[in-house]
This record gives sequence, C-alpha cells and structure tokens, in this order.
Amino acid sequence: MNEYTFKVDLDGICDLDCFKEASRDELKVLLAIKSEGERALTEEDIASLAGVSRARAVAAIALFEESGVIVKDSGVLATVEYEFGEDKRTKDSARDLARSIRDNDLYEMNMELERIFEKTLETREIARITSLYTKKGLSPEYILTLAAFLKDHRRTFSVELIVREATKLVEAGTDTLEELEVYIKEKSEEIAGEMEMRRLLGIYGRTLTKTEREHFNRWVNEFGYSTIIIGEAYDITVQATGKASLPYMNSILTGWHDAGCKTLEACRARVDSRKHENSKKANNNSQKTKKSIAAETPKYADFNSEDALMRALERSYGESDDN
Repeated sequence: MNEYTFKVDLDGICDLDCFKEASRDELKVLLAIKSEGERALTEEDIASLAGVSRARAVAAIALFEESGVIVKDSGVLATVEYEFGEDKRTKDSARDLARSIRDNDLYEMNMELERIFEKTLETREIARITSLYTKKGLSPEYILTLAAFLKDHRRTFSVELIVREATKLVEAGTDTLEELEVYIKEKSEEIAGEMEMRRLLGIYGRTLTKTEREHFNRWVNEFGYSTIIIGEAYDITVQATGKASLPYMNSILTGWHDAGCKTLEACRARVDSRKHENSKKANNNSQKTKKSIAAETPKYADFNSEDALMRALERSYGESDDN
C-alpha cells in the first residue's frame, strides 16, 4: 500500500476549471489532503478522511494533480497493471484510470461493487472492472447485475470471476442488459433444477458430473419433463435395480418420450400398459410351452396291455400254423 506526501497550492484555484467543475466529494478530498499538511497518506487514508470511496478519492487526486493544485512526492500515482481477456498485458497509470472513471461517471458503479464485495477494491481490481465498460462496452447496470448474480450463485466470488464470465457472455453475443436478464432467468431455472436433481438422486457435497448434467438437461430441455416425472422414473429404477442407475433412468424416460407421454398420468399409463403386455406375453409363452410338452409326450393312458399281449400271441401262433 503506497504512501504519498502532498503539496497543495490554492492560489487562484477559484479561477480554475477543475475547481468550478469539481463535485462535493472531490472538494472534500482536496480539503482532507490540505488539512493533513505534508503527512504521508495512502489513498485509503484520504478516502477515509474525506468520507468517500477509494475510487472517488483516486479520481479526485488525479483531477487536482492534473490541474497543478496538488503535487505528490513521486509525481504520479502508483502504476496499475492489468489484463483483459486475451489482450496483451498493458500498463495504465492510476491517473488515467481515475480520469476514465470520472469521464464516464463510473463512481456509483464502483461504490456499488464495493458494497457487493463488502470490501474496498484494490486499484487493479477497479481497473479490470472499468475495462469491461471501456473495452467491451458493457453498461454499469450490466456489470452490477452480473456481479450480484455471480455472488449469489458461486461459491467463490471475485473480480476475476466477473471479468471471465462477462467475457464469455460477450463472445456469445449476450452484451445488453436485456439479454443478460434473459440469460440470468434461464440460468437460475437451470441451477434450481440441478439442485432438485441433486436432492432427487441423493447427490450431496459435490456438483453434478458432466454426464449427469447432460442427461438432466436432455430430460428437462429436450423432453420437457418436470422433476416429478423424472422422480417417477427414479422410483421405478430403484425398484428394478436396487440403485439409482442413470442409464436405466434414461432408458425409461427416453421410452416415455418416444411414446409421446407428456404428463405423469400418461407415463404411468404407459408403465401399466407395458406391464399388461408383458404379462400377456408371459401367459402365451406358458401356454405354448405346455402344448409343446404335451405333443412330445407318449399317450400311455390309451395303452391296453392285455390287448397287446393277445395280438402278440395271435401273430406268433398264426405264423406257426402256416409253417
């Protein structure tokens, strides 16, 4: 954390444009610096003394330094180094950053971001967030909406995450607030569905695997099935296999979809129909088996032993008489 000493020259300040255009917060920063004489101060110290955010303090320092009203010992603010997306690493002075924040009226955005993060953002973090506006053309409302959504739905939350997700969205063509709100609505429904899927399958302490997510998205988005219908398939699977078999569930749900079953009642009717068909086939097979066995079995019940003996004797004596 860098410290600076300042020299303040107020001679003729009333005639300077920087004084005429300065906001109340910028004047409070100037008065705070003046009141501390040449004591070494950090940007955080100045912000605290003036009762403003760090971003506003940095911008005010840049404004008055550029106009020659204040002079710091080093002559420039600390150098800020940052990257955005796949661009080459660039260096930009904190003075330029502060001017960008001021010219584009990004004070409120940075203050709201600090409220969301519940901390004071570093200069490098402010630079990366500001670059979403200056380099990618995203509105402050877009940036704040995305930040709030990510904080609520991600375990780890950082400026890097905001920049990374914003970059992906812009590359996908989602670069307006209206498009972002549609994306957030769909994503929220997907997240809620995945949470229900995890509860349904008893998956705790981890996220869904890629295969699990692909199956679930197919069942919900392609088949249009609710978690109630998916739960029905789950119950049938456990009863049949004794475990939550994803392939078995998929075969059930795919069968229902191919058969045109769209409601829970239709799916259950399909199950009953299949049971009836299987039972009928089993009965038919049983009857065929019995008939086959009967055809192959000699009819010993029609056999007369005495008659057979007499016929044998007749043949024997008859042959003897002919000789």
